Amino acid sequence: MNRRRFLAALALCAASAAFPGAALGVKRAARPIRSAQGAPSGPLVPRKRLVVVFLRGGVDAVSVLPPCDDAFYRLARPTTALPGPGQPGGVLPLAEGFFLHPALAPLVPWYRDARLAFVQGLGTAAVIRDHDVARRVAETGLPDRPNAADGWLNRLALEIGRQQAPDKGKKPDRTVQAVALASKSPLILAGKAPVSVLPPGRFAYPPGEASLPEIAALETTLAPLYAAKGVPAGLSRSYREAVSWRRGRLAEYEREMVASRNGDPPVSRFPDLAVRLVEEFRRLPGASLGFLPFGGFDTHVAQGAATGRLSEALSHAATGLCALANGLGPAFADTVIVVVSEFGRGLLENAVGGTDNGHGGLAWLLGGAVAGGRVHGQTPSLAGRRLYRERPLPVTMDFREPLAAVITAHLGLPAEAVSRVFPGFEPRTSPQPFFTPDAGSSAPG
Repeated sequence: MNRRRFLAALALCAASAAFPGAALGVKRAARPIRSAQGAPSGPLVPRKRLVVVFLRGGVDAVSVLPPCDDAFYRLARPTTALPGPGQPGGVLPLAEGFFLHPALAPLVPWYRDARLAFVQGLGTAAVIRDHDVARRVAETGLPDRPNAADGWLNRLALEIGRQQAPDKGKKPDRTVQAVALASKSPLILAGKAPVSVLPPGRFAYPPGEASLPEIAALETTLAPLYAAKGVPAGLSRSYREAVSWRRGRLAEYEREMVASRNGDPPVSRFPDLAVRLVEEFRRLPGASLGFLPFGGFDTHVAQGAATGRLSEALSHAATGLCALANGLGPAFADTVIVVVSEFGRGLLENAVGGTDNGHGGLAWLLGGAVAGGRVHGQTPSLAGRRLYRERPLPVTMDFREPLAAVITAHLGLPAEAVSRVFPGFEPRTSPQPFFTPDAGSSAPG
């Protein structure tokens, strides 16, 4: 055997273990699908509307609003930290010392026009790392009863119907208040209120999203070297065990990433389905609520930074939000779009260039009545030893706070409605920071 070749290969293996991101490949989150070229003509019936967009998998709040001025950010994320502003692929400066992921550039005009805001540090008191449990909590709105059979958006539809037909002597309101484009009836809309759930159409995710072709090729090259005569048995065994562990871990990530989608379409479908939702609002003029769920944000493997899996998913999300806002036309002034996820992601980059399930997350608020151009909530400090070692970002605000504000400040329902939509929850935050009653209706240029 060529000793020099063996030592070089051994060094390469050690380097890939010490700096896992150096050999990672980036795969596309979903096959791009051509987006619609415009919204349907004709204005919508004037009414207050709420659209909830669920990005499944756990959106990485640290990448959406990168704390690039924090030294611990780059220490914690050696390959997934974003460059600073002004650099190629660098973050986009926002007001108040905050920055935005470059893939979300289409949203900057909405932010500067005070129609887009972010709420950070959202979540539940208990740390929930399981996608299904966290999803159920987010859709039922009941952290203490995640197995409840009805969803908070359906309960909200009942409250809207109650306000439209306050006479208790009349028959229950059977107007379809909520519309969803989902692969199956979502839990958030389960309940007594009539809803319309339409299939999103055919879609497919690329296979092997958790695979790392470059690492697999490296293993193929190194395997004969570690099995060659003269290699210590312990070293050869350690190599085989490391390969087996990595393959098992990637297979586990793959199963979790598939399950986190909940059967919903990839976010690449967002622009098309946004236009379809507007069409449904036109077809059902009594509908006040919309729901759009998308998968593709469980970035355990090869997350990337300015480019890569997460960047592409965020780009589709931004394009879809703009398509929805522009498609609403004048009705955007009376609409609030809330973007949520089941939780955030951990601070530390893992051994395969991704981030694992975390705790504190982020909500995006877009609409005519939104007090935009700001980031609400407490900014977490990354320098704390406890945070850095334990990985999850903290929750500093109950995820229902901005939703409760939507119910009262935007939809105009009484405070008693909040207690029925979210039983057992009492808001601690005034709705005024999130919404301005006299917000203008013009869209950004």
